[in-house]
Amino acid sequence: MIKMSSMDKKSLALLCALSLPVHSASEEQALNKATNYVDNNVLQVAAEMNNLVEKSVFLEIDHFQQRQIMVGEYGRILVRENFDSAWVQANVPVQTTITAVEFIDDKVAWAVGHQGVILKTIDGGYNWSKVFDGIQLTGLLKTSLEVQVTLLTAEFELAQSTGIDEDSLDELEMQLDDASYKLEDLTVNSGIEIAFFDVLFNAANYGLVIGAYGAMLETKDGGENWQYIGYQVPNPEGFHLNSLTIDDNNNIYIVGEAGLGMATSDQGQNWRSLNIDYIGSLFGIEVNGTSLYSYGLRGNMFASQDQGATWQHLDTGVTNHIFSADWLNNQELLLVGAGGLKLVYNGNTFENISKNNQRIDITSVKIVDDNVITTGLRGWQASSKSKLGQGGLK
Repeated sequence: MIKMSSMDKKSLALLCALSLPVHSASEEQALNKATNYVDNNVLQVAAEMNNLVEKSVFLEIDHFQQRQIMVGEYGRILVRENFDSAWVQANVPVQTTITAVEFIDDKVAWAVGHQGVILKTIDGGYNWSKVFDGIQLTGLLKTSLEVQVTLLTAEFELAQSTGIDEDSLDELEMQLDDASYKLEDLTVNSGIEIAFFDVLFNAANYGLVIGAYGAMLETKDGGENWQYIGYQVPNPEGFHLNSLTIDDNNNIYIVGEAGLGMATSDQGQNWRSLNIDYIGSLFGIEVNGTSLYSYGLRGNMFASQDQGATWQHLDTGVTNHIFSADWLNNQELLLVGAGGLKLVYNGNTFENISKNNQRIDITSVKIVDDNVITTGLRGWQASSKSKLGQGGLK
């Protein structure tokens, strides 16, 4: 067993994804093994009800108006109608870790997690259904790679016949070899080994899911069907994709491992790279008008005032990993992270309001009216905005 003294929501997701077995038998034998494995694993077993569920590890929280949903380990999802009501444990058909959740309206929400799981609720979060998992993801990976190999083969053969420069030909050959290798290396368990880290719907019909190893899914029909588009975006190395957000002009932004950033202005038809000039992991990105703020490892944070065209490094004054952020108001951003980090940025300066006696990692934060709600490795916490300057959350 791997033991970790401190765990953020991305490493927690990767821990499970990286520990799953990969079979090398024939396809039929591997399918049987995968089926037997899945029949007894977290994809097929409903989350257990637990009287102490509020003390579990939770990785993200979202809200629509007053209603709130928290998601975390073992398929545990909590929902409540408003800040003063009690949390209710939801009925969830899986026991895999759920890493992210997003409301569409007061009834519909989506959640994603380990083993390629996508969940949906249509009753405000009390009951969830599994609409997708890693077994289906394997099929999408296979189809997408087959298309890539076909297109790259045709492009390479055309390039050979037209006599393009040697460097360009070598690059095409490398891309073809890489796609061919990935296709040959694919097993029926490949999709189960992928964890999803975030989900976003900018309309009832169009949605994106991102995750480990460059995984990226798209739906144009409200989640009825999904397409794998991870090989169609500017991420040839397959870096992990950690977080995505959207601005008022419907521009979608994604950040991830190795300083990776990308954006689309036309619902995924075309993507452009964000040149953040950073080689570490970015865990989140926030929008304020035309301004963007991305944050990640060791307190690193970057700002763009021109929708991602250029970026500036900000000196946060801390070395704690920053995992999540939300707006206290139109100007102040509350950032949270490792070691109980709580940091307020007002657009010019940072104020560290962490409490010295609270070192538990904070995995996410949401501002609901005057209330500040956080999730972490020991459940959830809450306080009012007015108490932030008095030493942090209770």
